[in-house]
Order: sequence, then structure tokens, then C-alpha cells
Amino acid sequence: MSLMRMATKVALGFAIAKGISAVQKSGGIGKAMEQMKGAGADALSRAQTGGAGGLSDIMGSLGGGGAAAGGLGGLGGLLGGLAAARSGQEGNASSLEDLLSRDNPPEEPPAEQSAGLMIRAMVLAARCDGEIDANERETLMGTIGEDATPEDMDFVRAAMDEPVSASALADDTPQGLETQVYSMSLMAIEPDHPAEAKYLHELATALGIGQATVNEIHDSFGVQRLYS
Repeated sequence: MSLMRMATKVALGFAIAKGISAVQKSGGIGKAMEQMKGAGADALSRAQTGGAGGLSDIMGSLGGGGAAAGGLGGLGGLLGGLAAARSGQEGNASSLEDLLSRDNPPEEPPAEQSAGLMIRAMVLAARCDGEIDANERETLMGTIGEDATPEDMDFVRAAMDEPVSASALADDTPQGLETQVYSMSLMAIEPDHPAEAKYLHELATALGIGQATVNEIHDSFGVQRLYS
């Protein structure tokens, strides 16, 4: 397994454990699934409910068999789809992809480097209020464990043990991937805890993302704005 495919699975694991659960609790999961396009919607629903083949299907439909569609380091399309599912607004997928498209790396980093960065972004964000709780860890490891190589699993475990530092993550972010790193971080959490808001503020500041853009990203995911 490549780190790009692993990044897609980690994103789905966190979506199932945290982000999409918020939609389910609000009673809007059916509507949200309708707003995921084509086979991706059915596949995400099956993945969330444990249906056979769900994860494989969504990996194929959103991931092109290995990496998520949409360019932007390979994960733009997946992020857009998850934003639509979490917010319950179909237009939010294109809104987020438009935001991500504003950044143009002067030199496209290797896909594996981008994927590793996105995995770290998600895991560090999930840990910023303490640690990943037992339910989240079980869901995450169950989602990513199948057909993962020992090296890939070691990478995720290392991210779980890495000191949580927004500035260190920002320092490792190539120019042009700042918005994507922030979006991946937000996708992995429900920013309803002071520690999460503090971390996101520190990350946005370190990445050089303006407050208006941060609020646009939050709007795309249908979560509370960071700035008033």
C-alpha cells in the first residue's frame, strides 16, 4: 500500500469516527449521503455502517483505485466529498475544492510526501485535545488496517506518538499545500473544545492562512467558524 492510499483510508477513518458521526447524530445522514456523488455516496454509507465492500468501493470511486480524485496532492476530491457529507450541502464540495485550488505549489511535491504530511495533519489534530480516544483509535485502526503494509502502519503509529506541534507541521508544509493541510486537520476533528480551537488558530497562523479563508474552510465543512 502507498502512503497516498493510506492517507485516503485515514481520512475515511476519521470521517467515520468523528466528522460524519456529527451528521448522523443530527439525523441528516441520509440527506448527506445523497449529496455524495454517484457510487461514492453509497460506498461511504456502507463503509460507515460496516457493509461489505463499502471501504473498497469508496476507495475505488473516490480514489481512482489508489488515490483520491481531484488533484491537489491527490486528496482534493475526497476532501470535497467529505465536506459535502459532513455539512449536508452538496455545493460545499466544489466550494472547498475551489478554495484548495487557490494554492499553486511552485513545484509539486512527491505524492508520497504530500500523503505523509496529510496523515500527520489529521492525526496531530485529533490528538490536540489530549489523545485519540479508544473509540476513535479502534475505528481508525480498523479502517486502515486491512491490506496495509507494516511500514505504512508504522508511519501512522509514529504520527500518533509525535509531539503535537502546529508550528512543526507548518514548517514541514511545502508552499501551496497550506490550505489543504488546514482542511485535513479540520476534517479530523469536531472543533468544539478550547484546545482544538487554540490548535487550529496556531496552525492557521503558522501556515499564513488569513482569518477569512479559515472561516470559509469551516463553512465548507459546516462547522463553527473559528473567527467572529
